[in-house]
Amino acid sequence: MKAVEVKVIFDSDNIEKYQKEIGDFFYSFGVQGLKLEEPLKEKNALDFYKNEKDFLMINYSISAYFPLNPYSEKREKLIREKFEENFSKNEDLVYQVEFYLHDEEDYENGWKQYFFTQKISERFVVKPTWREYEPLDGELVIELDPGKAFGTGTHPTTSLALKLMEKYVVENCKVLDMGTGSGILMIAANKLGASEIVGVDIDDSAVESAKENLAQNKIGKNSAKVYKGHLLSVIKEEKFDVVVANILADVLIIFLKDIREVLKERGIIIFSGIINEKYELMKNEVEKHGLQIMKIEKDGDWVAIALNQK
Repeated sequence: MKAVEVKVIFDSDNIEKYQKEIGDFFYSFGVQGLKLEEPLKEKNALDFYKNEKDFLMINYSISAYFPLNPYSEKREKLIREKFEENFSKNEDLVYQVEFYLHDEEDYENGWKQYFFTQKISERFVVKPTWREYEPLDGELVIELDPGKAFGTGTHPTTSLALKLMEKYVVENCKVLDMGTGSGILMIAANKLGASEIVGVDIDDSAVESAKENLAQNKIGKNSAKVYKGHLLSVIKEEKFDVVVANILADVLIIFLKDIREVLKERGIIIFSGIINEKYELMKNEVEKHGLQIMKIEKDGDWVAIALNQK
């Protein structure tokens, strides 16, 4: 499979502001790992033989990667439209959006160098499968190769979900991860003691990546299963103690009714991926469905919530 790189080359008097805003823009499309490049401050005289255009980078850039699939053309159009809608009125920003096609091998070899071992919550450490790490006392290490699912755990929405999971996922409970991506939250549920874990995703690459990462963490098929499809089309007559979903707020709202149908009577729902401006809308919607917010976690512009039934 090939990968599409979406690269925003930009300049501004407020670089940090736009690094964050452009990054959050890509995260809203489901990307959870980005490549950031900055201008070279100096040029080594020994490197003058190199191609001047390629070597002397004079602008900042942020790149996101997506799998090449039948949705790619529609995605490109949507990204261009939404980016223009979000940033064209910013007079202090000059930018250009470019799209590049990469072979899978080129993508993976280039992307992995930007993914390092990170502690992303009180107990969890995400370690790339190709790096070494010696865990400290009490740390739970997730071995992860995000592959084509782009779920690295580095974004605040993942760490917020994990913080709530550390509180509400207990020994021998049954957990559903809706929109599992790379499977990182499934792995976390296993390490917290869940006896049964089910992951659901509509993307073939995500299902494949999640299965590979579960195997990498020595989690067998008897305790963890991954299904492709929409929630109620693949989950038949099963109920869960905890349902976790790290997806954009608009999608969470659409599936609220379905999620309630697979939740046990005293079960817990954990939602992450809610941007601040959508929080009040989400709060109103969950209350309409007979749910109440028990716990809120925040990080910058992002919110995660734990819910139960009133």
